[in-house]
Amino acid sequence: MDAALSIRRTSPRTHAGRYPDLSLADARRAAAKARVRVDAGEDVAVEKQRRKVADACAWTVRDLLRDHETRVAPGLAASTAFGMLNYMRTDLLPALGSRVARDVTPDDAQALIERAAERSYWAAANARKAGIALFSHARARRIVVANPFRAVNMSSISAQPAKRQRVALNPAQLRMFLLGLSALAPVDAALAELLLRTGERIGEALGATWQEIDTQAGEWRIPRERIKTRKRMTAPAFVIRLHRSTAALFERLRPLACGSPLVFPALAGAQDRNMDHERALDRLKAYAATLPNFPSIVFHDLRSTVRSGMRALGTPAEVCERALNHRLPGIVGVYDVVQPERVAAAFVQWSNYLDGLRKGADVVPIRRKSD
Repeated sequence: MDAALSIRRTSPRTHAGRYPDLSLADARRAAAKARVRVDAGEDVAVEKQRRKVADACAWTVRDLLRDHETRVAPGLAASTAFGMLNYMRTDLLPALGSRVARDVTPDDAQALIERAAERSYWAAANARKAGIALFSHARARRIVVANPFRAVNMSSISAQPAKRQRVALNPAQLRMFLLGLSALAPVDAALAELLLRTGERIGEALGATWQEIDTQAGEWRIPRERIKTRKRMTAPAFVIRLHRSTAALFERLRPLACGSPLVFPALAGAQDRNMDHERALDRLKAYAATLPNFPSIVFHDLRSTVRSGMRALGTPAEVCERALNHRLPGIVGVYDVVQPERVAAAFVQWSNYLDGLRKGADVVPIRRKSD
């Protein structure tokens, strides 16, 4: 009996399946076949491992992305997953989707990132970051031996541009911008106006879901996990009180979403994907270029415009900071508690001002003495 136990403990074992997925009769048949192979000198456990390795070697990049979406993305912060998956789908999938993951080389990765660099340095840098993340997952799953994207050096592809000076639109530029928005597609015009009314970051706006929006209550509740500065937050959500014009803007967007749970779904393809950030930015830049004597802008400049515009209307600096969900620095952030009512009042004043500009009134910010 001891010998039998010793043999049982040291002999390789293999599993046919799990009951009730595999019936007892099928399990007995599988065991009988395995015993025949063992009697012939075959190690069935080692053979099973070889099959697993062979299956992993056959994974395509598309298979790898699906696995990443299932296993890794749910554990990331929503804003991180949104940005990472966007570049995986936009850059990696079209170029490498059908390729066997193990066959992707550093040369393939270099060529992909060089194509992304034709759009911008940051498009290339983010595509590289997405490639590193995807193939790091492949390494963890023993699908590839090395990460081809880590071999790519951004400095050999494109020089990092100098830090760009933020632009804050003045009243005349703001009026011109608002009055010309009809030249954009309705969803692009609504996105630009929403950013101007709320001061939200572009990633947080593009990731918005209808579940977060309550136009009846006049609230947009952005969950903490979608906020860029979530590590500094203690509240479960950042709440933006909606001015009547902002609530009406969301109602205009609802039919444009075509039933998607997202406020800004992709313009083509699956309705469970967000609108592409880079393409939306290209359309914004093209629109700004049509306006006479107008500066070149990016989405974050609209956020800067909200901050400087509120301040010009006399809103205290600490209220402006909280309106943009910035944490007040140092001891000020500890003792100067800004009540939500003051932030809501600042948004009402700001949206009223924008409404006046849109109507063509001669509205000029009035500076008051510093607080």
